[in-house]
Amino acid sequence: MAQQGVMVQSIERAIQILNCFNGNNSELTLQAIANELNLNKSTVHGILNTLKHYGLVEQDEERGKYRLGMHLLVLSNRLLDRLEIRGVAGSVIQDLAAQVGETVHLVILRGTDVVYIDKCTSNRSFQVFTSIGMSFPAYVTGVGKVLLANKSDAELCELIPPVLRQVTEHSIGSREELLAHLRQVRQQGYAFDKEENEIGLSCVAAPVFDHTGKAVAAISVAGPSARLDEKRMQELVGIVRQAAAEISRRLGYRP
Repeated sequence: MAQQGVMVQSIERAIQILNCFNGNNSELTLQAIANELNLNKSTVHGILNTLKHYGLVEQDEERGKYRLGMHLLVLSNRLLDRLEIRGVAGSVIQDLAAQVGETVHLVILRGTDVVYIDKCTSNRSFQVFTSIGMSFPAYVTGVGKVLLANKSDAELCELIPPVLRQVTEHSIGSREELLAHLRQVRQQGYAFDKEENEIGLSCVAAPVFDHTGKAVAAISVAGPSARLDEKRMQELVGIVRQAAAEISRRLGYRP
């Protein structure tokens, strides 16, 4: 077994070769790689053949140029797939709760319901009563609406019944009304819940995207409507969207 800290030269050179490929040099000749790394062409050729065998590089047979191979995408997807959203988002929602002094939720969509998978509370005297694992109809929550808004109208028509149960007097009551509202949410990139799920509680929500551009979660700042009045909710929009964008960035999303 190699001692800790010992470098294997052939592997190091293989990594250096892979690092030669970038936005400005997506395709390179054998000579260009050898010149870049100041290595003998025969050495580089042998390493490239090994990398090509395992799909880490590909070669254009007509022009002889090399480029990164598709198996690198397979490996990167394995890494991205094992990233757990709670672990990635944890420090962001903690910082957000401390910054705004309200409760912050992290949720995912399951069918037509949202499920709370993480929560950070503030030190305010009035706390929002939610718990991890709790679920609510998506259409009565800000987090649910930003997730539904990232589905097409056709998908939504299959998911949402024509008539919706109004949880409070402020809840949306029909699919037609919901679709119109979600078009606005889709355009603006955030949603409010103004006592639609519980009288006296309001929230500001924004979606979280993964490396494929799919909305995989949402975060919200929630609190009593007495504190989250119209002015305060508008102030929170940019803050919540920025936090959601940071989580998305950590998941590999690039707009």
